[in-house]
Amino acid sequence: PGGRAVFFPSLSLLTMVSVPTSVPTACARWCPPNSSCVNSTACRCLPGFSASSGEVFTSPSDSCDDINECAPPTAVSCGKGADCQNTEGSYHCICVPGYELASGAPVFRNENENTCQDVDECQQKLRICKSHSICINTQGSYTCQCLPGFKLNPRDPKLCTDVNECTLGSNPCHNSTYCFNLVGRYECPCRPGWKPIPGSPNGPNNTICEGSDGTHTNQAE
Repeated sequence: PGGRAVFFPSLSLLTMVSVPTSVPTACARWCPPNSSCVNSTACRCLPGFSASSGEVFTSPSDSCDDINECAPPTAVSCGKGADCQNTEGSYHCICVPGYELASGAPVFRNENENTCQDVDECQQKLRICKSHSICINTQGSYTCQCLPGFKLNPRDPKLCTDVNECTLGSNPCHNSTYCFNLVGRYECPCRPGWKPIPGSPNGPNNTICEGSDGTHTNQAE
């Protein structure tokens, strides 16, 4: 009683924030992949890429395409026994199959670094050829050479199969004997009832025989 109420109007505190009209950027937003910015207004392709309009470009429609260093007019020379292989934004040289770098490295940059040398597959892979054959190293490759009495299988150039000398079309034995094929060789035993002539060579495949009555022939069939 006797008092009075006093009301104070509420105050709103406003914080003023300055908002820039444009956000500065360090690079033109339209620069394509595989490029870098030039003065915030233009673009330049990264090494290994190029644009059709030149080194520095300002067109949003331009793109940076891979340079094929292995193709003319700027084809890289990798040297003898090597090929150039293009990659995205770069390239490298590799030895052709059958060759390798002396250092064992997988790739190199140019002809000056070329140390490609023949790989001796016969030493590197001791069982590269199959049974009844020997490995012959050649420049950049190798061959499998069959042992005497064997021939290459046409379906498998690493496989040698037995040669049946008795069915080659001409009898290799004297006609007093018959041909008996074995794996990798043949023999000429006497016909039944015949025996080797004393003093003849009488080796496994040059036997000459005579009948029990002493008859024989000196001709081969």
